[in-house]
Amino acid sequence: MISGVKKIPILRYGLIVLLIVVLFGSAFYLYLQYNKAEKIRSNFQLMVNARENSALIDSCIVELYSADNNSRMYALTARKWYLNEFSRQIKNVHSIIREIDTNNKDAASFSANSKLGDLVSEKAAKTGNYIRLMNLSDSLLRSARKMNAILRDKNNKIIKQPVVRRIKTEVHIDTIKAIAKAPQPKKKFFGRLLAAFAKNKDTKTPVLVQRRTDTTIITMTATPQVAKAYNNYYSKLYEANNKLRINELEMLEINNRMINQIIGSLKKYKVGEQLYINSSKHDIRGGLATVLAEFRRISGFMFLLLTAVVVVILYNIWKIFRNEEEMIIHTEMTENYALAKSKFMASMSHEIRTPLNSIIGFSEQLSHGNLRDEQPEQVGAIVSSSKMLLDVVNEILDFSKYETGKMNFENEPFCPYSAIEEITTSMQVQAHKKNIALTHQIDFSKSLCLNGDYFRLKQVVMNLVGNAIKFTTRGEVSINAFITEGKPGYDILNVHVKDTGLGIDKEHLPFIFEEFSQVASAQKVANHGGTGLGLAICKKIIELQGGRIKVTSKVGRGSIFSFKLPMEITAAEACVNEEKANDANAQPQLAGRHVLIAEDNKLNVLLVSTILKKWKITFDVAYNGREALQLFEDNHYDIILTDIEMPEMGGIEFSQMARANGNNVKGEIPILALTANVLKEDRDRYLSVGMNGVVLKPFSEKNLIDNIALALRGTNVFSS
Repeated sequence: MISGVKKIPILRYGLIVLLIVVLFGSAFYLYLQYNKAEKIRSNFQLMVNARENSALIDSCIVELYSADNNSRMYALTARKWYLNEFSRQIKNVHSIIREIDTNNKDAASFSANSKLGDLVSEKAAKTGNYIRLMNLSDSLLRSARKMNAILRDKNNKIIKQPVVRRIKTEVHIDTIKAIAKAPQPKKKFFGRLLAAFAKNKDTKTPVLVQRRTDTTIITMTATPQVAKAYNNYYSKLYEANNKLRINELEMLEINNRMINQIIGSLKKYKVGEQLYINSSKHDIRGGLATVLAEFRRISGFMFLLLTAVVVVILYNIWKIFRNEEEMIIHTEMTENYALAKSKFMASMSHEIRTPLNSIIGFSEQLSHGNLRDEQPEQVGAIVSSSKMLLDVVNEILDFSKYETGKMNFENEPFCPYSAIEEITTSMQVQAHKKNIALTHQIDFSKSLCLNGDYFRLKQVVMNLVGNAIKFTTRGEVSINAFITEGKPGYDILNVHVKDTGLGIDKEHLPFIFEEFSQVASAQKVANHGGTGLGLAICKKIIELQGGRIKVTSKVGRGSIFSFKLPMEITAAEACVNEEKANDANAQPQLAGRHVLIAEDNKLNVLLVSTILKKWKITFDVAYNGREALQLFEDNHYDIILTDIEMPEMGGIEFSQMARANGNNVKGEIPILALTANVLKEDRDRYLSVGMNGVVLKPFSEKNLIDNIALALRGTNVFSS
């Protein structure tokens, strides 16, 4: 069913990885080329900035020299134009320094490193002070020159100064004595009153004062020697100042010549530098143009390549998506196929088990009769072949359950000691036929009770022991069982099955538990075929219950199959009660019981009726569900045996109608299903509609009678 799914070749995945590597490699190459072009562009920009800064520095030097000359010229000529030019040039120097700092963002600050700005500001301040001092000195010299000119006449002779007289007058006042006044005549009342209001009222006695004046005349005459000395001093000072001015003017002229020479040298340097820059620009432009052209060419090629890579990647992704989509479709088809196969297996199991029921049942009945000498062997061969066929059917059905996840496990109390001892007893016949010994050693108490699936445990141990006997020609097969402590509330059942048989080579040992795996050489020596599912089923049973199974083997020396199975610990009384409940010897009296058989297969009806007649049980037969329901309503029965798949009305519908009859007595009659459907969900469905148990086909006489007896006692039964 899945052959239509195409496996994606490893080359396609490798191609996708290669394309992704090419994609990233191309992107990385483009990144390197871009970095290279960016580095060239950055270097070119740095060179341009350096050239601009060099020109700015040259301009700054010229401006400084020119400002210095203008300051001196202003000091000499006192023309405002020179002062304005000096101020403008100083400001220009500051702006040039700021521009250089702006261009040198990534480098250290030009003005900060050289402190040129501070020096320029200091020079401007010092120059201002110098100019003010020069102006003051010139003013003093001019004043001295004027004074010197005033002291000379027309013939340039020193003018004699006129006599200067100073008159000093001192006044002295001395007090001699008081002068007594003559007595006044006594005035009348009004006269005294007027005298009282008079302003020049003087009541003091007059004093006599003597005044004396002294006059002193001082005569000063200008000294010609002093005037001459001053004149000589100021003349020399003026001459020295003139010489200073002449020398300073000469110095300024020298500065001008120096500036002109510096400017000429700078021009020559600039010409050479410009030639170098032009050459460098040409080379850089050429290199940059080449890089950019190469970059554009490679970019175009890479764009086409990356487009192709993306297209190829998308195509491969689309192919993978389509393949995944097909895989999903085929997976769904596979799941449906597995479900259909499971249903087919169940149907085939039903179809095979139904005739096997007649074969095994009638073979058993024949073996109980009077046969000729050769007939017991023939009947035994029929029974043996039927059981082998039943084992194959069971293995295929179990494998189908594991594939579809429908395997279920019981969790009932049982004694593992009794289970292993029972297996040893039942397998002794096979071991005796091959003349090999079958022994067992159980290292735990008989009363140990565990919760688990008794039937599946027996299936695993019997399969391992059966394989050991099958591939052992001499020696013995031994079973060793012991208990180890597990997690709280659990014990671990350890079982080792050891044989002295053919052994398994290293080549096949890793695959021994896989489905349909068989060692051809061992099968040839043992002369025994099989489905190759037994060990795979054992592995599934153990692992699905949380256990672990393994094998160790050496060719010619035998093998050891061992497994560990965790099982829940329970009280010993639970196993005792279970054994009592399953004790078939405590059967009620079956003779005289009346049974309704609902079965559409006449061979099965014949087999069941043959068994019931032997046990003196009466019965009625219905070949479909409606007929069975009519007999059920018209008669009284002790138990009903019904098939599941019948015409007109199936066993499930018949059971539902019987339970809903309305008659309490008839509604409690035990119903057993006779079916070849062995799945647990089928059994649960049968029990849910009111059936009391299931008897699986093919069944033996003992199996059928025991289940009838249990059902009559009111116990739900499930025959495996």
